[in-house]
Amino acid sequence: MATAVSLLGNLPINPLKFHEKSFRSKLTLISLFAFLVRLLYIIFVEKGDPLNGDAFYYHHASRLLVDGLGFVEPYRYMFGGAQELLFLEDPSFLAETTNQSLPVGHIEPTAGHPPLWVILLAFPVFIGLDGILIQQIFSALIGSLGVFAIGWAASEIISEKSGLIAAGMASIYAFLWLNDGLLMSETLAIPIVAITIGLSARLYNKNSLCLLVAFGVIGGLAVLTRAEFIIAIPFLALPILRNSTQTLKKRLTKYFLVGVIVISVLMPWVVRNLTQFEEPVILSNGSGILLAQTNCDATYFGDKQGYWEYLCGLPQPVGKDGEPTDESVRDKEYRSRGIEYAAEHKGRLLEHVIPKRVARLWGFYSPVEQLRADKLVEGRNFTLSLIGLFQYYALLPLSVFGLFKLKGRKMPLLPIITIPLITTLLAAISMGTTRYRVSSEISIIILASFGIQFLFEKIGRFRMKKRQISVSMPEVEKC
Repeated sequence: MATAVSLLGNLPINPLKFHEKSFRSKLTLISLFAFLVRLLYIIFVEKGDPLNGDAFYYHHASRLLVDGLGFVEPYRYMFGGAQELLFLEDPSFLAETTNQSLPVGHIEPTAGHPPLWVILLAFPVFIGLDGILIQQIFSALIGSLGVFAIGWAASEIISEKSGLIAAGMASIYAFLWLNDGLLMSETLAIPIVAITIGLSARLYNKNSLCLLVAFGVIGGLAVLTRAEFIIAIPFLALPILRNSTQTLKKRLTKYFLVGVIVISVLMPWVVRNLTQFEEPVILSNGSGILLAQTNCDATYFGDKQGYWEYLCGLPQPVGKDGEPTDESVRDKEYRSRGIEYAAEHKGRLLEHVIPKRVARLWGFYSPVEQLRADKLVEGRNFTLSLIGLFQYYALLPLSVFGLFKLKGRKMPLLPIITIPLITTLLAAISMGTTRYRVSSEISIIILASFGIQFLFEKIGRFRMKKRQISVSMPEVEKC
C-alpha cells in the first residue's frame, strides 16, 4: 500500500491540466445542450417551412455545386426569366425586358455571396443527404460549435468563469439559433468570428509562427464567409504590433505575414472571380444591388427608412444592346444607381437615413416592425424573434457594465469592440437589420458574461464580509 502511494506521488500530475480539462468538459456539455435547443427549434418550428431569400440561394447553390456546375446563380437557374417577377404582386408593374426571356436552367456564374457557407452546405449533399432538413441539422451542429467558440473566446479575454457564463447565454440566445434553422451564413460567421476574436486576444501575449498562421487562416475563412470582415482583420491583428519585447521591424514583418496568409486563403476565390466576370470582382457582387435597394424613395422617405426595398432593384439592368449581362455588369449598374441617388439626397442621407440605419441595427428604431420585416423577408418566426429582442435588451446594459469594468482592469478591449464598430459603419453605408447585428452579439455576450461574473463576485464578497462580521461580534446575553 505504501509503495502504491509513493508511486502515485511520483506521477507527473498537473492540477492545472485537470482544471483545463474540467473547463473544456463543461463547455462541451453546454455546447451539446445548445445543439439540443437548436434541434428542437428546427423540428418543431422550421421543419417543412419554405426557404426565403438568401437561404434559398445557399441551399440551391450548394446542390448545383455538387452537381458539377460550379458556383451558379441559383435563382436564374431555377426560374429563368421568371426570377425577375418572383416577388411582385402585380407583374404588369414591371416593363418587359430581355431578362424575362431567359430559359429555366440558365447557367450563369455567381459571386453574389462569398463561397464558404455554400461549400460547407455542400458536404451533406455530396454524401447523398440533400434535403433541407439535413442541412438545417448540419447548420445546428455548426451553431453549437459557435457556442463553444464564444465560451472559449470569453475565457481567452477574461476568464474561464466568464467563458462558461458566455457559452450558457449563447446556447439559449434566440438571435443566434434562429439563423441555424434558416440556413443563413451567420451560423458559420459566429464560430469563425469568435475564434478570430479569441486568437486576437492571444496575440497580446504571444505571437509565435503557429499562432500567426492560425489567425491568418481563420481570418481568411471569416472573409470567405462574410466579405465585410476584410475590414476587421487588420484591426484584430494590431496586438502583434504591441509586443514591446521585439524590434519594430520584427513586429511589422509578423503583421504583414498575417496579411500574406489571409490573402493566400482568399486567392483561389479571387482568381476565379477575376477570370469569370466581365467587370473586376474581388470577393462578391453583392454591394451594387444592396446600394440600389437601400438608396431610393422608399428607404429615404417611406416606411422603410434605414432599411431596403426589393422594388428599388427593378428593373434588372441589361446591356447597351438590350441583351442580358453577366452579374458583374449588373452589379456595376446597380452601384451607379444607388450612389447617384444618395448624391442627389445628401441632406436626407446624413440627417435621417444614416441615423435610422444605425438605430435599426441596434434595435432602437421601429424594432417590432423590423421583426415583422424579418419574418416576411427571411421567414423568421415572429414570436421567437420577440423573445430574442427581450433577451437582447436584457444583455445590453450588462454588456455596457462589463465593458466599463473591463476597461478599469486594463483588459484587452480591441478584440471585443472591433466587430461592433465595423458593423455599425457598414450599417451606416448600407442598411440596418437584425441579422447584420449577429457578429456584434458575440461581443455583447462576452461583455455581459463579465458583467454577470463581476456582480456575482461582488455579491459573494458582500455575503462573506457579512458572515465574518456576524461571527466576530460577541453574542448578546439572552434575558
